[in-house]
Amino acid sequence: MKNNILVSIVIPVFNVRPYLAEALDSVVHQSYENIEIIIIDDGSADGSEAICDDYLRKDDRVHVVHQENKGISNARNAGLSLANGDAVAFLDPDDAYHPDFIASMTEIMIRENSDIVTCQYTAHVTTGRMEATGRGKPQPMAKQGQYDRIAALRALADGLLDVSVCNKVFRRELWKTIRFPDGHVYEDVDTTYRVFDVCETVYVLNRPLYLRRKRPGSITDTRTLKNLYDRNLAYSHFDSYVEANTPGVFTIEQTMKRRQASLNILFRVYLRYSSKTLRSMYMTEDDLQKCIKEEVQKIGLKNCSLRSRAAYRMLCSCPSLLRMIYPIYRHVKLFVRIKPPVDPAV
Repeated sequence: MKNNILVSIVIPVFNVRPYLAEALDSVVHQSYENIEIIIIDDGSADGSEAICDDYLRKDDRVHVVHQENKGISNARNAGLSLANGDAVAFLDPDDAYHPDFIASMTEIMIRENSDIVTCQYTAHVTTGRMEATGRGKPQPMAKQGQYDRIAALRALADGLLDVSVCNKVFRRELWKTIRFPDGHVYEDVDTTYRVFDVCETVYVLNRPLYLRRKRPGSITDTRTLKNLYDRNLAYSHFDSYVEANTPGVFTIEQTMKRRQASLNILFRVYLRYSSKTLRSMYMTEDDLQKCIKEEVQKIGLKNCSLRSRAAYRMLCSCPSLLRMIYPIYRHVKLFVRIKPPVDPAV
């Protein structure tokens, strides 16, 4: 791979006017200049579309496509189809790059002959401008260095590497036959492992070069039944992949961990939504109970967490009691500020 490779940066945009200029400024002012900036305006109607066109006029590296609203997956896929670079990167339009994001990532990609380079990110709970130095604790915490395909996939399954595509730079050829799932959120969960599966190496850089904004109203931070359904669907695909590749790639312990995570999501959906809501958008309450029981059988009740075992026993003996107790449990947990483990059961 040549030293001054062209990097295509795909940015889907939909109604993010207060944050868009910061995101685009962080791209056009990258210290690495050999980039093409592909902006897919996904039917914005808040003035974001005008900001996109303004940057198109100011920088000849910018390309803008205006389309009717089809969702973030469709917008990213449209950008991938237009990409000409040797490498491709993604940016969410309310986030930002460190000024050296592309330079640092491509330098490693070339030097280490890596298919994918991933860095740390910092999270910023703000509606104002973010600082490139970052104030939060950098994540994720995987050890820096080169990982082969199996080691990278195991780190992904263990949560040592995150599923986001935005803090990564990929060789574009990895995306020849891979696209994001259209019509669903949590699209990264359903995609990143498939790209890892066709790579040979992933380099982990322990430097926070991506600034992630946490804000009210963002798609994945909005708790709706549709979002929970999409999350469950995406993780179920990943879990099926893990099971199908155990023990060849993943360990039995990792498979069990993924099953526990699936059970936690099923319990959460069952307990947070009424039977009427579940029936209208997800499945019947009986169907969901059946899924929970099947998942427990796969895991083995003795291998479940204490809370999962207690919830399961009440589900089998008196579901109405479980539904009555759950709000009290949540209220107490919030009151005493108990810090839950990753993906708590209920």
